Amino acid sequence: MYIYAIIFSPVIEELICRKYLFSKLYKKYNFWVASIISSILFAIPHWNLVGFLGYVFIGIVWSHYYKKTNNILVPICSHLLFNYFVILFMSLRG
Repeated sequence: MYIYAIIFSPVIEELICRKYLFSKLYKKYNFWVASIISSILFAIPHWNLVGFLGYVFIGIVWSHYYKKTNNILVPICSHLLFNYFVILFMSLRG
């Protein structure tokens, strides 16, 4: 479970949501439209209504990282670290 959440999930999600969806949308629309649509599509599969806006926000941040660097490894690594710290924090809480 931890390996999936920390390594596999960020790689797959960033390749789909940023590398593919955001890139395709950004060719047709401005940054905000492409970023918001791809981030909403990123948030939906997480099945967390309470955290939906947080997922959209972090998706926009990772879209920004990808646009600025043109390197998919940047949002992948950021997503990986984010998931690692969330899991670490949750495990420390009990």
